[in-house]
Amino acid sequence: MRIAVVGAGIVGLSTAYALRRYPVTVRCYDAAEPMSGRSRGDTRIFRLAHDTATLVRYAVRAGVGWARWERTAGRTLVGAETTVISGDGAAERYATMRAAGVRCGLHEGARSVAALPASADTPGPFLVDPAGGVIRAAATGAFLRQAVGRTTRTDAVERVTVHGDTATIHSAGGSWQCDAVLIAAGTGTPALAAPLGIDVPDRLEHHFRFTFPLTEGPVTERPVTERPVTEGVGTEGRVTEGVAPPCWIERSSAWRDGFTTYGHAVAAGRWAVGAHLPAEDTDWSLPVDEARRRASAAVTAYVTEFLGGTVEPTVLDEVYCAPTVGLGDGVQVARTGPVLAVWGENLFKLAPALGADLAAAVASRGLPEDLP
Repeated sequence: MRIAVVGAGIVGLSTAYALRRYPVTVRCYDAAEPMSGRSRGDTRIFRLAHDTATLVRYAVRAGVGWARWERTAGRTLVGAETTVISGDGAAERYATMRAAGVRCGLHEGARSVAALPASADTPGPFLVDPAGGVIRAAATGAFLRQAVGRTTRTDAVERVTVHGDTATIHSAGGSWQCDAVLIAAGTGTPALAAPLGIDVPDRLEHHFRFTFPLTEGPVTERPVTERPVTEGVGTEGRVTEGVAPPCWIERSSAWRDGFTTYGHAVAAGRWAVGAHLPAEDTDWSLPVDEARRRASAAVTAYVTEFLGGTVEPTVLDEVYCAPTVGLGDGVQVARTGPVLAVWGENLFKLAPALGADLAAAVASRGLPEDLP
């Protein structure tokens, strides 16, 4: 059986990695270098905290997969920093996590959340997800690229055609007939899927994440040998070198109405912040430089005025991506004949479970059964 995976971001590479268990021949295509599209950047946030029990349980499964990848890679891929969600929805997510049997805590004040780069009067409540942490995204990509080896090829796929039970990949480098296709091409998925009758949302917006210096280093330094994921379930011996400030999803809108952020440590003494800005500041019609200017001004002002001097308002670095408007947590899939398409946002944290499910679906020419 011959399988084409279109897209070598985290979803495509995770699927190609899982397909090694099957008696199939795989080609994983990307127009650019693997992990250079929506999966770019050194870090992401892992969390179990979600709005639905289905997503919580799926993230638990992904956490077990991350631990398995770590044992194979021989290095930490998800840190033990924990993840904190504050403000709107924190109490509701706490209840959902507890109902799903996941360990977590709920606190009223920022002072009770150790090392959080927040001022003491930052409004809560604060949901503490002890299984959360910083995903080493670049290290994960390097691990997967090495594992799948020559499966990946830098070759732009121009279209996919279906001929009964088979499909053909038409790329800049030629054509390849195969038995099954997974389209996991990020922003390129709508254009490839539309001629096949699969309607994928295609309205994009600009998004920037900026890195700033932390004015204080990590408060706590301690080895972690095991971190609980659910009651009675651990991460099977995950080890990390120390504890940096927790990842923080700040949803109180206390600084400006509707202005929410996420932040996490990207390196020792460095804190990254991404913000959800008004639609007029992220609209796709804006030139990238103007969108960058608006985002940088807003996030720098937030850091200056809201974080209580814990983060220095000097931009050191940025990561840019083009998310799809209106997509939140969760995964969408659709199939036509031998072609399966997948899309969504915030998928990095789910990669080990998602890759395994997509591999099983594309190899069996079915649909994943347990996607959130």
